[in-house]
Amino acid sequence: MEHIERLSVDIGPRVAGSPGEQQAIDYIAGQLRSFGYTVEVQPFEYVGDRFQAGEVAANGQSFEAYTMRGSAGGEATGEAVYVGIADAGDIAGRDLTGKVAIASRGTIPFAEKLANVENAGAVALVVINSQEGAFIGDLGQATDLPVVSVANEAGQALRDAAAAGSEVKVRVAGSRATSWNVLARASEDASCEVLVGGHHDSVPGAPGALDNASGAATVLELARAFAADGLDDGLCFATFGAEESGLFGSRAMADRMQSEGTLPRTMVNLDMTGLGDSIDLIGSPELVQIADRLAEEAGIDANPTELEAFLGSDHQSFQVVGVPVIFLTTDDFGQFHTPGDTIATIDPADLERAGDLAYALITELLR
Repeated sequence: MEHIERLSVDIGPRVAGSPGEQQAIDYIAGQLRSFGYTVEVQPFEYVGDRFQAGEVAANGQSFEAYTMRGSAGGEATGEAVYVGIADAGDIAGRDLTGKVAIASRGTIPFAEKLANVENAGAVALVVINSQEGAFIGDLGQATDLPVVSVANEAGQALRDAAAAGSEVKVRVAGSRATSWNVLARASEDASCEVLVGGHHDSVPGAPGALDNASGAATVLELARAFAADGLDDGLCFATFGAEESGLFGSRAMADRMQSEGTLPRTMVNLDMTGLGDSIDLIGSPELVQIADRLAEEAGIDANPTELEAFLGSDHQSFQVVGVPVIFLTTDDFGQFHTPGDTIATIDPADLERAGDLAYALITELLR
């Protein structure tokens, strides 16, 4: 629960490539090193991020932003000008040449806001959410201007910057994005016969307590528990970046291990482990059978099942390269992918059951 609090409360949203993700990585890597593991933070690049992270800076403050679909990449700097909802009446007769337009969300489409400020000469557009939290916008067309969205919480500071005529800098991610995986081993040259992992990133605007601070926290606690009597040869722990963007982190690690000839013989995936009366068991039939038996012996309610078609998680990246996998997850999605995915929704008893079953399963796999 302390790990979940650190990740979802102290840090909050951890979108791939964002400062929040970097803070999460620093925390996770530091914890794993404190348990005695050799830890490697592995950067990777990928294309096709649906949550491209950006940044807006003004008056010494920096705000997380998300690139609107259709936006140009790069940076733009100029005097901030608040333009209301950026409709024709707000823009009429205004010269925005070389300036950064700050607009509120609502009433008219993003594409219309963009056209109005672009025709007035603006070099970038920042749209402030009208509700709590962040959002992802779609322009419906390509533009040469950087266009980003920011959370409502950043709105007052940006309106103040505009009132003072302060300079604002907008940074927009390009088509290639960077995120990071964390890998912990017994030593620098140790093999990973059993790899236990879960993703550390979240979607925009969501604290991500269940999805997936709970899984990352379970990975950390398992790493601590297995290190208590000395590190186990062949047992590795990982957290993955950019899962929410498309399983890019686990895919990068699986591809790297495959090219190096170091694929694990088993991969255990922990995603959303902090809620639900039953634990869903998904993956290779022989591993699901073992986990189901161990659950029954421990008096833990478990349900061998299959992943629904519209869902995905990191075990799939290892499954496609031929590694037997087992995925432990919740039967209750709670408020995942929403601002309501907070630590208040986590049930410590459910979290403990998932950890206990994972511990028993990993112990069995190490024999």
